[in-house]
Amino acid sequence: MFSANLSNPVEIRTRHKVTGAQGVTLSVQEWGNPNGTVMLFAHAYGTSHLAWLPQVTSELAHEFRMITFDHRGHGESDKPLTPDGYNSRDVFADDIQAIATQLNLKKFILVGWSMSGALVGDYLTKYGDSNIIGLVLVAAANKLGPSFFASQVGAALAHPTSQGIFSEDLFTQIGAWNFLNSHLATDPFNQDTKDIILANSMLMPLVARGTIIMRDEDYLPLYQNLNAPILMVHAADDQIVLPAAAEQLKAVRPDAQYISYPRGAHAPHWDNPENFNAELAKFARQAVQNAVSGVA
Repeated sequence: MFSANLSNPVEIRTRHKVTGAQGVTLSVQEWGNPNGTVMLFAHAYGTSHLAWLPQVTSELAHEFRMITFDHRGHGESDKPLTPDGYNSRDVFADDIQAIATQLNLKKFILVGWSMSGALVGDYLTKYGDSNIIGLVLVAAANKLGPSFFASQVGAALAHPTSQGIFSEDLFTQIGAWNFLNSHLATDPFNQDTKDIILANSMLMPLVARGTIIMRDEDYLPLYQNLNAPILMVHAADDQIVLPAAAEQLKAVRPDAQYISYPRGAHAPHWDNPENFNAELAKFARQAVQNAVSGVA
């Protein structure tokens, strides 16, 4: 289990402000080896770039150029206050493309956690995978809206308490986020980690909370037809996005690598950082080797 320590601030190598779709300013961070293979990390619903602390502060930083960012409506990025800031594929696709263009990202590994299984799907739908050498889906949804709730939503996210994140009452929101976030990991987080997670959750405006998750999307046909290799990591005890999401994708992409942790919840990269980081590095190295040799 990774534990954050707020008395020991992390050092971001470089910060960027990227102009995304609709003129939204996106906060982007660079970590690690500036000459390494690029990994672009997309965080979960109600979190931020800090979701990737177990990766960017690890040994991975010696080998890889790691890029994190805050989706619109999250973290340090701009937060549109109308639904049209969140209700289409184009805005999220264009945001990621703007980051790739401004930072000159070439042939990179794209990593998406939870909600970002869908949001990187927006990018891949519009821009394709010609610039992607590998796709890593971490406890990731590949649907949104009714189809997601019908087959992939877990008991914690469906629980009436969790629905309080959509309430206009602040007290109710805080309780709901604490309940939902308690299902991110199997073991309890330390207090600093809890504080970081709750603060990130509360930064997300209500309009973003309600609009993103209710888009009616199914990305399985997209992933079925991608050329890029796929690594899926899910934990058996995930009660936010069920392992069924990974299993459904595996059914249409039998060549995808699927790692299922027998113990762990919705944040396997926090629950099992050593194993996760080792598997991520192994996948990335193989993806680079395949790209160099021309293997699909």
